[in-house]
Amino acid sequence: MINSFERDNFYMLSWLDQFMTGYKGFIAGGSFKNIFNHEKVKDLDIFFESKVDFDSAVEHFDKMCGENNTGGKYHFYYENKNVKAYKHVETGITLELCCKVFGSARNIISQFDFTITKFAYFKEQVKDAESDDNHIEYMIACDDKFFEHLHLKRLVTDDKILYPMSTFERMIRYIKYGYMPCKETKLRIASAISELSKEQIDISNSLYEGVD
Repeated sequence: MINSFERDNFYMLSWLDQFMTGYKGFIAGGSFKNIFNHEKVKDLDIFFESKVDFDSAVEHFDKMCGENNTGGKYHFYYENKNVKAYKHVETGITLELCCKVFGSARNIISQFDFTITKFAYFKEQVKDAESDDNHIEYMIACDDKFFEHLHLKRLVTDDKILYPMSTFERMIRYIKYGYMPCKETKLRIASAISELSKEQIDISNSLYEGVD
């Protein structure tokens, strides 16, 4: 289950605000695993509700890169069919603007494979009851088992495995970091892979298909 709530008790996330100004988008995915484990964050995945919002963000970051990709707060890093990435000059953090899927924060993280990646930090316009003015509030959406499974270093996926081979490969990578899949997760992934054709497995082995 995905829950949403205000940032009130999570001001340790406020340093992310600098990466969310000037465009409509939200941060989601595995970076929050690193943040709450007090580990270095190398990149942030930015998602959008629409292609229009993505294009607007690209225009914003292109301007932030300065003339000829020099002298700005960011510089263009790389691009493929799924993302366009910019590196923040001061911190070295890479922002990956994702264009493979679009949707609300809750909708996007519901498509992620493991509960420890189902976390999003987003902005929401809220109307003040007294002044009737709108203001921005920072919000959080996450799986209700996110913190429990993160603390236990437990890999858990639900029964909706969109890209079985990619999830399998990510499971192997997480095991190397000390995160262990529960029995049900191993069975779900094995069952999902068994339903793939040889062609689907071959394609998955050559192309990353995951959402997060």
